[in-house]
Amino acid sequence: MRLVTVTPAGRRPYLEILANYLLRHRDVISEHRWWLNTRVPEDVAYIYRLTDRYPDFFRIEAKPVGAVDRIGYSIWQYMIECVEADTVYLRLDDDICYIAECAIRQMYDFRLKHTEPFLVLGNIVNNAVCGHFQQKAGLLSPSWGSVAIHCLDPLGWGSGPFARRVHRRFLKDLGEQREEWWRRVEFEFDGLSRFSINAIAWCGKDFEGIAKIAGASVDEEPTLTEVLPRKLGRPNVICPRALFGHYAFYTQRPYLERTSPDILTRYRRIAESAAGETASLPRVQTSVLAMRRYWGLSKWALDNGAAKTRQALKSGKIAVRRKAA
Repeated sequence: MRLVTVTPAGRRPYLEILANYLLRHRDVISEHRWWLNTRVPEDVAYIYRLTDRYPDFFRIEAKPVGAVDRIGYSIWQYMIECVEADTVYLRLDDDICYIAECAIRQMYDFRLKHTEPFLVLGNIVNNAVCGHFQQKAGLLSPSWGSVAIHCLDPLGWGSGPFARRVHRRFLKDLGEQREEWWRRVEFEFDGLSRFSINAIAWCGKDFEGIAKIAGASVDEEPTLTEVLPRKLGRPNVICPRALFGHYAFYTQRPYLERTSPDILTRYRRIAESAAGETASLPRVQTSVLAMRRYWGLSKWALDNGAAKTRQALKSGKIAVRRKAA
């Protein structure tokens, strides 16, 4: 049974990190497929250049992406074709920024051994459902707030400041050789609730005819993690040993990019280092990133303060008008 990895692609700054991990695991992965899912010319050009460089490993699959297509719907058209019976598929988001050394092998082996679940889900850093159990295991401080076991939890999914804390805690643990703590988390997950599908694995034979069951045009995430597991009576399951780092949801990204440029830079450094290393940044680069971070935090605070002031003025005007009326 071969392993094929796939990624809805994508954004170059993230793909440059992910590609390092994929190339490092060519002994396990038969091929990697880029599902072209962007309209940005520079990103498209990068994907083609990368594929041309490694034509025996990378492959591009392209389908029309409409101007107003929702991302989940455009990705579904690729997924329903992943039906090869002799294949295990592993889907990775383009902003997977860390892959533990044995994570891909762990997902593959776990998928082969556990045939009953519809999907095998990864143990993901910066994923609200996983964050709930990681916090329960003592890895994330309760003083940061409580993460509910809900895919779209306002803290675990929606908060940029929380995501920054999660990444910094995880990077600190990596630097101090404590990755194993994150792989020992116990997940008491029902497998029937919505889950952010940053890293998921399935068997090709299980997707045969899936479009007839779910429909040819659906939102992939709720369909794969709620609708189909319930309809088929096959709850999904999380593989604790398969550890992945996910950079950010769209709700978190603006804050992280403006206030914490060091986070993605540190993940990039780790990805480019030899397997198992957690490389530190040069002192000059650390200083530059620190300056950018402080400037970003200051600008974010100023912008938010201005926005709150405008909202308060607007609310005040509305109140005055109502009183006058």
